[in-house]
Amino acid sequence: MSTEHTFRRASVVTIIVLVVLSIGLGAAAVLRGPVLSSASVNLGATVSRDGSRLVLHADQALAALDPGQVALTPDAPFTVTAAGTDITLAFDGMLDYDTDYRVVVRDAEGEGTGISSTLTHDFRTPDVPVYTLLRGGGLGDGSTPLVRDDDRIIRSTLAGGAEATSTVAFQAPRIQQFAVVDGALAVVELGEDGSDSLTLALDGGTPYTVHTPSGGRLQNLRSSASARLFGFTVSGGTDAEGRDYQNALFVLDPLGTSGRAEEVTGFGGESLRVVDWEFVPGTSSLVAQGVDQQLYLIDPLSGGEPTPLGRHAELRGFLPGGAALVVADGETVSQIDLTTGAVSPLAQPAPDVDPALYPKTIVTAADGVVLRQYDEVDYASDVPVTGSRIVVADAAGTRELYTTATPGSRVRDFCLSPNGQYIAVETVGAGALTDGYPLPGYSEVSTSFVDVSTGLSTRSVPGFLPDWCS
Repeated sequence: MSTEHTFRRASVVTIIVLVVLSIGLGAAAVLRGPVLSSASVNLGATVSRDGSRLVLHADQALAALDPGQVALTPDAPFTVTAAGTDITLAFDGMLDYDTDYRVVVRDAEGEGTGISSTLTHDFRTPDVPVYTLLRGGGLGDGSTPLVRDDDRIIRSTLAGGAEATSTVAFQAPRIQQFAVVDGALAVVELGEDGSDSLTLALDGGTPYTVHTPSGGRLQNLRSSASARLFGFTVSGGTDAEGRDYQNALFVLDPLGTSGRAEEVTGFGGESLRVVDWEFVPGTSSLVAQGVDQQLYLIDPLSGGEPTPLGRHAELRGFLPGGAALVVADGETVSQIDLTTGAVSPLAQPAPDVDPALYPKTIVTAADGVVLRQYDEVDYASDVPVTGSRIVVADAAGTRELYTTATPGSRVRDFCLSPNGQYIAVETVGAGALTDGYPLPGYSEVSTSFVDVSTGLSTRSVPGFLPDWCS
């Protein structure tokens, strides 16, 4: 046999082997179930807004999928859809902070092969910063000044643990209150003459004073994280034309070209006297309550006319994760769906507590769950509040969520985290002295973060007025 013939034969054998291997590998690639190639999710959105989405991308088109094939651990409500190579989970609420989640899709079947496999994806939601105000002193009992240091706005992490950090985000001689949006701090500072001024501090920039009516008292400073807006009320100030402001509402866009706060007006541009107000979560709109208890829905950026929402005695904030406003009229509690304007009763369980306890702050969580603060009061004492507790009332009954640990300490206030997972509890120590500000703080005050479902506290940080409450 010639060398040439031998070479040809070897070449043919090699080609045949390669063809067989190619066919085998191709068949192996086709005759298998789907494989997860990637996933898309905005982790920040999962803990900050309702309806965020996680999309799983498979490497081949999928057959029809039953929602029961998809599981999320830890459990959280979601809806699932599948189209082509994608499986989409739309979360019905907000997920927990700083938590490991796993999605498992059982028996995901390839549309072309009929072969099924299990798809798994793990992700971790972010920790979030929380800001508190730590006052450096004040007037004490009104006659003896406390040690005077600058007031500081402290930025802390929520989860705590070995990597927990606290840093000074801003400091000034006298800080009345503050509000936060991503990349910006708005701070009401109290002058030595008792006047208020508004300072805006942007990341990487020099803080500057925002023009406000001269001599006005600035109150009710709040923020919209999603719309990156600040709002506040002005009372007693005058403008260049000599106008006197009374409970006027202003909105400030920290990135606006004018650098000025704009007044929020009523019908026909008329001034609007506001006794309470809130930003609508996830939007640039706000709800304002006039002195006649009339509620208005207003978008200060659109320049449109207000939308009346009826008269109600009390605003109780929004249910976590949506645009349902809770209002109260005496013992009657209702919710207003701001997407439709519909008003419906909101059934709320009454906490089962000792009737001798004095009721204070009340907060409504998802599904009408009630959180309420009660104080233990000794009316014969010079300091009547001897302790505080916060309870949760739901369909299962009443349980205690938080109680002050030492005799004489008390809860100043509390509020719910934006995702409804935690409460931030401001606790004043026994014997603490007021600092004499118009919005008073105390010489010994801290804020604890308590998980609503377990009652466990992740950590405690110095200061009060957490930005969740603004």
